[in-house]
Amino acid sequence: MEELSVVKENIQAARNFFEKYTAVFLKQSDPKMAEVLALKREHSLQVSKISGVVATNLMLEEEDILLAEIIGLLHDVGRFEQFVQYQSFNDEQSENHAQLGVNILREQTFFKNLTEVKKNLITQVILNHNKEGISLKEDKMIVTYSQILRDADKLDIWETCVKNLNRDGSFKLDAISHGLPAAGTVSDNIVKSIKSHKPAKRKDMESVNDYKLAIMSMIFDLNFRVSFQLLNEKQLIKKLYESMSKKDVVIDAYRELRLYIENKFIV
Repeated sequence: MEELSVVKENIQAARNFFEKYTAVFLKQSDPKMAEVLALKREHSLQVSKISGVVATNLMLEEEDILLAEIIGLLHDVGRFEQFVQYQSFNDEQSENHAQLGVNILREQTFFKNLTEVKKNLITQVILNHNKEGISLKEDKMIVTYSQILRDADKLDIWETCVKNLNRDGSFKLDAISHGLPAAGTVSDNIVKSIKSHKPAKRKDMESVNDYKLAIMSMIFDLNFRVSFQLLNEKQLIKKLYESMSKKDVVIDAYRELRLYIENKFIV
């Protein structure tokens, strides 16, 4: 294990890279684009913070907590170039932002100075964060860090969505819901996924309501009790539900989601 002072030095170098790298993208002449990228920067900062909270709750060592925080900070670094180039956060219509981020990190001096073990860990965890699911057969450390990151990512996605809701249930920025139309019925496949206790697939989203139900269904991929506690404290799923029209199918889906969350607190 490296000396903690060396770890902290590497962490600071990574933070310095993130600040300088994102600052360039925030100087967009288009104010709307700058606003979207500022939101993504804040997301990265919050995922870093939440990752630290989850890692601390899991009673990891200080070095491991710091590493979880830095992975959270860097996990979406590919989003900035992606949005500037494609004006979209939809990987299917552009390119895999996780792979794009890893490619960017591999060129950075701070990353090259890390041990091979840490470089591999950071790379694999970032590549895992936007997959539909991860294999529990991977290296134990990669699985643990991947689960921490995926939980932290979801928790801030929910909070970001709630914070950016308009009174009519739309989002302040279309990029949040991938530019999906407000009108439209709820997809049967989205509802089926919720009833099967599985995260909905992005390809099944056809409207903003589908998007809301799809991100709500991500609770089925939360990994730690502390993650459910953080989710429940802020009532994020309830607030998303309250922004939707109360059709029977929406009410039934929310009931399924709520019961699942409640069952996670039963010992």
